[in-house]
Amino acid sequence: MNFAALTKSLPIIAIATLVWYGWQSKTHSDALLPNSATVDLADMKFQTEDGAKGLPEFDVVPNSVHDGDTIRVRSESGQILKIRFACIDAPELKQPLGIESRNYLRSLLNQGGNKVKLRIVDTDRYGRTVAEVWNSHGLVQSQEAIAGMAYAYDQYAKNCPNFAAVKSSEKTAINEKIGVWKNPNLERPWEYRKRNR
Repeated sequence: MNFAALTKSLPIIAIATLVWYGWQSKTHSDALLPNSATVDLADMKFQTEDGAKGLPEFDVVPNSVHDGDTIRVRSESGQILKIRFACIDAPELKQPLGIESRNYLRSLLNQGGNKVKLRIVDTDRYGRTVAEVWNSHGLVQSQEAIAGMAYAYDQYAKNCPNFAAVKSSEKTAINEKIGVWKNPNLERPWEYRKRNR
């Protein structure tokens, strides 16, 4: 399957994955790890745009996708916000798959018409707005994780209302050995930043 075809089929893959994991949790719960990220089908709203109902909409600022988890957006009033994605950590640009992760995020945002909805959860130490980001296909963080273009950021799970969705998507990428999971021994972005301070 080529990259373009994979990108177009992501929403279908995500739903099929959730159905499978939901079935697994109902019929094989004893085989699952106690803290697995299996998501019940009743919680599927986080994968769809419905999970963003009532959230404010923003335009992605052209040429502002810095890497796989940082963008700039413009509000209806013209205010510019620098957004750090909650829930995930994407490879840094100088790491393997860093450029690919950034380009993949650009393609996801383009597919959504460069319009996003935000659930703001925090402000980080650099003054960036930390948020869950939604496009017309659902939670962007899950879309990145299921393609292996970002890691679920366990350290900040408490600041991510839909962390279970992201973790479940990551499990699919791990099982399929795609993206960063082709080589599970790659240095994680948080380790890379710590080493390069």
